[in-house]
Amino acid sequence: MNNLKFIFNLVIIVIIYFIIIYALRIMYNDTKSVGKKKKKKSVDFGLEVVDAGDNHNLKKGGVIPVNEVLTMGRSEDNMVILEDRYVSSHHLKIYFRNTDYMLEDLNSTNGTFLNDVRVRNKVTLNKGDKIRVGTSTFKVL
Repeated sequence: MNNLKFIFNLVIIVIIYFIIIYALRIMYNDTKSVGKKKKKKSVDFGLEVVDAGDNHNLKKGGVIPVNEVLTMGRSEDNMVILEDRYVSSHHLKIYFRNTDYMLEDLNSTNGTFLNDVRVRNKVTLNKGDKIRVGTSTFKVL
């Protein structure tokens, strides 16, 4: 009986030892990463409504935040639904790639314009750029 009690006490001591070692390892890893800042995947980015055009759901001066991907068009499955007759069902896509935001026209009928130049391929967006979609105009923030 004494041998069984000794073994039981020894097992409990070993389990407590492993718990303490595990907790110390977690605390060490936490203190090691305190000074490091995590890189942000993207910077704050958005579109300001300069001219709402024929879209009653947009307000002049309003800001549309852009995180990873933003789609615009007349179809209900877009993130920004435009009520403009000059806008295609799936008109454009803005997305984050590497370190830049990209604008892509999705083969729209009337086109997407960046700084009054029609977008033919994917283009990089910069702060201050003006995007015209149908009768609406947006400014990149």
